[in-house]
Amino acid sequence: MARQQASLDPEVFTRTASLFAAKRLAFPPDAVGALVTDIVRRLADFRAQEPVFEVPAIGEDSIASFCEALIQPGAEATFHFIQDRRAEGVTRQAVYLGYITGAARHLGIGWEEDRYSFLQVTIGTGHLYALMRALRAEGAALRPAFDIRRSALFATVPGEDHGIGITVAADIFRDAGWEIDLQTSTTHDALMAHVEQTHPLIIGLSLSTEQRLDALVRLVVAMRLVVPEAIIGVAPAATVDGKRLRALADIDLLFTDAPSAYRELDRLIRLRG
Repeated sequence: MARQQASLDPEVFTRTASLFAAKRLAFPPDAVGALVTDIVRRLADFRAQEPVFEVPAIGEDSIASFCEALIQPGAEATFHFIQDRRAEGVTRQAVYLGYITGAARHLGIGWEEDRYSFLQVTIGTGHLYALMRALRAEGAALRPAFDIRRSALFATVPGEDHGIGITVAADIFRDAGWEIDLQTSTTHDALMAHVEQTHPLIIGLSLSTEQRLDALVRLVVAMRLVVPEAIIGVAPAATVDGKRLRALADIDLLFTDAPSAYRELDRLIRLRG
């Protein structure tokens, strides 16, 4: 298989890896640790959404070599390792079910046994997450057309008690004919369990304070792993630095008010549909 035919999406990979590196530098160790634990657990338990026609047999030596590439400070080693495997004929599913899940388990066990440092596992996890996003972008042509029904999940960031703004926005969208699933004052685990059950393709989140930015980032990453094709937008309070939010959160849209959010989401639905 020619290298260009097996190519990952380099732009998505590079952008996502850079975003994750920014998270590692911006947040305290406990917040980064929670994020890393989430990703390792979800990727280690990954289940293919597409039909599986083969069970990839990836040897432990190959997984160990992949992990050595993952923990390198630069993302290039990870990108080229998987590019080489794809050029050799390794399928996307084999990368998912063999390399990504295997490496997530390997990193998690190595962390518990002190064979990898916290920094190494954090770097490796960020590169795994970027790889997952790039593979999703590569396989976009294989997915069915985007569901153009006007329905969305609106939610407050876990830990926030102020849901007035997003409740008003939900009412405005409903008046315009949208079906809105409104979730406020939920925990991270409860909201993610709801996302896993409902698989929303449009998600609007409200952030009332920058002190909850780490919770928002953790939530968006978890949602990207569960519903990678979803459009995710955030409506921050006026006191939140929008540029910093965009530099740290893997989101598609930044909303300033409900009417502009309506117009932008309507435009994106038409484009994807």
